[in-house]
Amino acid sequence: MNKEHIRSMFDQVLAKATEEDLTVLSQLIDGLAKKQATGEPAYFKDFFNMEGRLLKDACEITIPVTPLLYNTFSIVHGGVTATLVDTAMGFMANSMLPEGKQAVTSNLTIHYIAPGSGKWIKARAEVIHRGSKTMVLEGTVCRDDGTKIAHCTGSFFIL
Repeated sequence: MNKEHIRSMFDQVLAKATEEDLTVLSQLIDGLAKKQATGEPAYFKDFFNMEGRLLKDACEITIPVTPLLYNTFSIVHGGVTATLVDTAMGFMANSMLPEGKQAVTSNLTIHYIAPGSGKWIKARAEVIHRGSKTMVLEGTVCRDDGTKIAHCTGSFFIL
C-alpha cells in the first residue's frame, strides 16, 4: 500500500462523507495521531479515546460513545463493551504483577443488561482471586446515567 493510493481513497471517501462519517473519520485520524505521538503499541486504545485510572483496589476506563462504536441499532456494539471491560480487567491484573510477568485473558464471560448509549461508558474492574498462575477479576460497565449495561468475570493466565 502506498501513500498515493491511500490519499486517493481518502479523497473519494471525504467527497461523499456525511456528518457522521466526518465524526468517525476525525476520531480515527485523531487516534492515529495520538498513537504516533505516544508510541503506544496498540491502536484501539487511542481509536476509542480510552481514558483510564488505577485506583487502590480497582481500575476504571472510560470511552466516549460515538458512531464508531455503534452496531446496526445505533447503540454500543457488544464487542466494544467486552473489549472495554477486558481492557480494564487486564490493566488491573497487570498492575499487580512484578516486573517480567504479564497476565493475558484466558476466559471472559459477559452478561449484557442494558443498551450502551449516552455520552460515555465506563468499565470498572476488581480482583476477586489472585493465585500464582491465574487471576480472576470482576468487571462492570455503566453508562453516563449510572445504568449498568454489562457484568463480566474474567480469568487471566499469568505468564
